[in-house]
Amino acid sequence: MDRVEQRELMVRQLTVSRAADLPCLLYVHAQEGLGRWSLASQFFHENLEAFAETYIEVAARQADGRPVSPGEMLGQALRGLGLDDAEHPPSDQARADRFQRLSVGRTYLMVIRDVVAAEQVELLVPSSPGVTLVVTTRANLRKLQEYDFLPVSLENLPPDDAHRLMVDKLKVTAAQIDPDTLRELVALCYGHPLLIRIVAAQVSGRAHVARRLVDEAVGPVVLPGIDSSGRLAASFDQVYETLDDDLKLPYRLLAFIPGPDFGVPAAAMALDTDYRSAAKLIDDLVDANMLRPNVREGRFMYLPLLRSDAKERVDDRDDRRAVVRRVTEWYLTELAPRDFALARRWRVGKAFESPGAVVDRADALEWFSVEWESGIACVTAAATNEQHEVAYQLCIGLHKYFHQQGHRDSWLDCLAVGLSSAELAGSSPAVMQLSSHRGSAYLAAGHPDAARKDFQSSLECAMSIGHRMGEQSAQEWLGKVSAKETDFDEALRRYDASEAVIQRATENEIPDSQRSRMIALLGLHRARATLDQAAYSTAATWIGGALRYFDQQTPEAENRAKCLMVLGSVASKIATGEDPVGCFEEAARALRCGPDAAI
Repeated sequence: MDRVEQRELMVRQLTVSRAADLPCLLYVHAQEGLGRWSLASQFFHENLEAFAETYIEVAARQADGRPVSPGEMLGQALRGLGLDDAEHPPSDQARADRFQRLSVGRTYLMVIRDVVAAEQVELLVPSSPGVTLVVTTRANLRKLQEYDFLPVSLENLPPDDAHRLMVDKLKVTAAQIDPDTLRELVALCYGHPLLIRIVAAQVSGRAHVARRLVDEAVGPVVLPGIDSSGRLAASFDQVYETLDDDLKLPYRLLAFIPGPDFGVPAAAMALDTDYRSAAKLIDDLVDANMLRPNVREGRFMYLPLLRSDAKERVDDRDDRRAVVRRVTEWYLTELAPRDFALARRWRVGKAFESPGAVVDRADALEWFSVEWESGIACVTAAATNEQHEVAYQLCIGLHKYFHQQGHRDSWLDCLAVGLSSAELAGSSPAVMQLSSHRGSAYLAAGHPDAARKDFQSSLECAMSIGHRMGEQSAQEWLGKVSAKETDFDEALRRYDASEAVIQRATENEIPDSQRSRMIALLGLHRARATLDQAAYSTAATWIGGALRYFDQQTPEAENRAKCLMVLGSVASKIATGEDPVGCFEEAARALRCGPDAAI
């Protein structure tokens, strides 16, 4: 394991300390099994001369996980300095004084392994400038920084390092394993050095076992039964038992927040507490190396092995269903106003009847860019938790972002869950709308036949329940499918059928606000169809009306940009009084993207 960044940091601190005539004090903290002691050992062997080739090791934790007393640790240090047990003073303070006197003028590296609490180290902090002390600990013991210790943090190995370690431990067996299988096997270990060693021990000399292990791995519970020695399970047990009592329940429950990571507000909902309390608990879990900050500021995540461990520790007293319910319901209230900021289209579901405070479009897009994976996870979690109304509304609320941004495979998977929940909830309007949404996903993915089937189902459902907005939308989308297949006559016929629904609908069936928007969108679609037919004057007429509407709608930047693109294309063919390049540049600005971006 290279750990180049950490090794360089330790050497710099050694150099700075020696130049200042001070002892070098470091503490290496990381989750169990990530190589804390290995790094300390490597630091010693790479810098032997700086320590006069003298190494002393002190154990701070017993085999059962209990901490060793400071007095016993001082005894180990004194033995390392050559003092016979018979000469050890009886009291802790006297031993500490003898330790300091024996260290004067000496040069050595002392490693104190597996420290549980900073108090274990206080009497062993050297004052002599030739001494280097490296403390290894599971938790980020910030109190050590009061003694001028420099923290050195370790994370899971990056993929290339993990692969090298696996190959190194497998020896000749690595060459006998299919490269793709080997990569999958390494990926299942999540860069955890101890797990890599355990897996390599099981596979070494039995290359055929690698494929079986990959095939048997299920979700985050990786490689079930592989830890035959119990080393991994035992290490997690010890880590959990050393947690403060007030951190054990949060450690278990936060693992049920759907998605790859989460922020403090989601944690507060999961724990049914206030923001400040949740933030404090998260900070403490991060310091205990049970959570880690994600690369995105303000987001936190479990390492996969720890998430699995946390979930397995849940007992009957922990209401995991309530955690999922609180988080997913809260997430829906956060999603609704941000979805509304992207477009004023109609939506099925109570959450969208009063979507809440107005949110700026740019802020909404930023929120979605961070939260969309959690949104998909919340759909699945709510469905599994039998919160089907929440599940299908979440799915509906994600539609516009996915329609704009893609992520089509994830979108289609999400829609399958949402549709199932809509059916289980007995909501025909939701089935109607989500069928249409899935059709749009299929169309975007280049599957017009599947799209047409879904739009036809949505149309039939809308007509059966008398839902005029759903009927109008389905006809419009069927027209877009035909336009995609360059059957422009059928496309225009569908657009006419869509407008006919608008004209015969009552105000209760299609509110005026939606009516105007629908007509403007049909103008955009007709303009596109007639543009493709080279009927430029007709296209100019249609796009002019559509653009007048979307020019007045702040949340409709995407549709305004589409109109500008059509107008620019028309202006490049006939004289309209518009500058084509100016239209294209304005379209790009409307979406806050580069001038060369495709709309």
